Amino acid sequence: MIHLKKAMVKKKINYATFMFIPEGQSTVKSFRLPLWFPKFVTLSIVLLVLASGTSFYALSELRLQHEISREEIGKLTAINSSQKVEIEKLQKNSEEVQKQLQENSLMLEEVKKAVGINPASANESVEIKLAAPEESTPISLLKRESVLDMSAKLENIESDFASLSDKIAAQKQAISDSLGPIKDQLAYLMAKPSIMPVTAAITAGFGYRKNPFTSRGSEFHKGIDFAASYGQTAVATGDGIVIFSGWNAGYGRMVIISHGYGITTLYAHNSKLLVKQGDKVKKGQAITKVGNTGRSTGTHLHYEVKLNGKNVNPAKYFN
Repeated sequence: MIHLKKAMVKKKINYATFMFIPEGQSTVKSFRLPLWFPKFVTLSIVLLVLASGTSFYALSELRLQHEISREEIGKLTAINSSQKVEIEKLQKNSEEVQKQLQENSLMLEEVKKAVGINPASANESVEIKLAAPEESTPISLLKRESVLDMSAKLENIESDFASLSDKIAAQKQAISDSLGPIKDQLAYLMAKPSIMPVTAAITAGFGYRKNPFTSRGSEFHKGIDFAASYGQTAVATGDGIVIFSGWNAGYGRMVIISHGYGITTLYAHNSKLLVKQGDKVKKGQAITKVGNTGRSTGTHLHYEVKLNGKNVNPAKYFN
């Protein structure tokens, strides 16, 4: 049994005395506590419960924040990796486009040189420098905001590509502007009588020579004589239109071609004519068979070139 009685101390402090009488024993055990102690214990328990609840709540919040942070880091890592891949692709595309632009510029200059057009001053070098992707880890993502989102770098790349597009457009315009002169020059080169009409030795050149019929005095030879064999094929020395194909008393069977640009060529003393007036002919196309017609001392091809109606030395046109 437990008996509780109240006692007053000299200093007027209330105590509670607890007496314990163990069953089967005659010894009584007792101890005394101030009356405020139960209140203190109760308050301590309440405070402990509140502290435990607060700690549990704080721990739960910390755990939640930790999970959110992990998710955010995962998302940012995925975004960074995706942007990294995109930047690498853009970098590769930029290098390929830049290389193609440089090749196009070189080809354009080569074409100009080939057709005899003076190349323009060297085009501005097209160089696009893209931001290099950086290696990143979750910790570095948290420490450096610039790596959290590479949108700024992508914006710079877009700006660089806009500049590249302008350069492409400028090059396209330059090529377009060059096409006209190149086509004109190619047309001139094809029309220019730059090849020999037959493969044969030259027996008489352009200019004054001894009269081949009388062997006395001299006469002006208006063209070149080729010692071609009878029936050998003669070809047009440039693109043009046949303006005469027929008989001429002095030249025998003869063909005259107008090449434009004030240039005409004449092929005389032929045995056979393979083209008629009005035909369009191409450089290297067969037009006559060599013969000995008209005023001639033997089988050969007489060939003349006129520029603006005046005879000029055909040899200066040969490549």
